[in-house]
Parts: sequence; C-alpha cells; structure tokens
Amino acid sequence: MLDTALSYAQNAIELDPTDARGFGELGFVHLYRKEHDAAISAYRRALSLNPNNADLMSDYADALAHAGSNEDSIALLERAMRLNPYFPDQYLWHLGGAYYNLKEYDKVVETILKMNNPTEGQRVLAAAYAQLGKMDFAREIAAKHREAHPNFSLAHWSKVVPDRLEEDTQHFVEGLQKAGF
Repeated sequence: MLDTALSYAQNAIELDPTDARGFGELGFVHLYRKEHDAAISAYRRALSLNPNNADLMSDYADALAHAGSNEDSIALLERAMRLNPYFPDQYLWHLGGAYYNLKEYDKVVETILKMNNPTEGQRVLAAAYAQLGKMDFAREIAAKHREAHPNFSLAHWSKVVPDRLEEDTQHFVEGLQKAGF
C-alpha cells in the first residue's frame, strides 16, 4: 500500500513540480516508510514552494518529531498556529506528541484537552496521564479510546509508528501500557 502511495506521490510531483501539496504527500509517504531524511527533504521542498502553508508546516512538524527533532517541531507548530489561528485539531495532536517525546506530560495534557474532538489525541493523553501517575484519568481515557477504536492493537501500532528513535516508540508504548492498553 505504501509502495502505491509512493508511486502516486512521485507521479504527482513529476506532473507538477511546482505544487507544494504533492511534495507534502511525498513527505508523508516517506515518513510512514520510515525514510526520515527523504520525508524531511520533501517537506522542506514543499515549504519552499509554499512557505505560508500552515497545514504543510504541521505535517512537517510531525515528521520532525518522529525524527527526534521535537524542539524544532514545537517551534514550527507554534508558527503554523500563528499563521492559521483557526487550525484543526491535528496541530494540537502533533504538538502533544512532541511534548510527550520531551517528557513534558503536563503540557501534553494541556494541549490535548484544547482539541475540539480529542478522539485522535486519546492515546497520547492516556499515556501522559499514566506517566504523571494519574491512573484513574489514564484508564478512563484508554476506555474511551477502546470504544472509539475497538480494533486498536498496541502490538501492531508499535510496528507502524514512524519513529526514527526506538526509545521514543518504547517510551510511548510504556505510557500506553501503564494506561491499560
């Protein structure tokens, strides 16, 4: 499936090498193929073509966090939020993930609770609560996540999460396990 996505993204940038979104999609595919340098390069190219696209900045920031550059990720997300003050929840989800990698769990909670629909942020929120020792909250959020995503598998997720650093993946898995996943 990722091979097909890569082919489509490459085709898109061949058809229009000035379209920033095509490079953004290429960056996304490379990220989930765990090709971090290629992902970052594609996102940089996308932003060189459209330097004020806040959504691309958010996606690039997520790639930076997964590559271990959490401070850069946070700075880019803050810039994206200034450019688009009506940003979607995805920006907060990405920001929460970067804070989690930095073990700034209170900031994770504060950030994720600002989401309009925190369903997608539930995993990082539960893990942060667990790392803070707030087990009742962690288990409550984990239970809500199971209702929304009954087929979620921690074993599968830990194999596909696109972290460059194994310690980032293990740190998140530890939090999720503490929370009851």
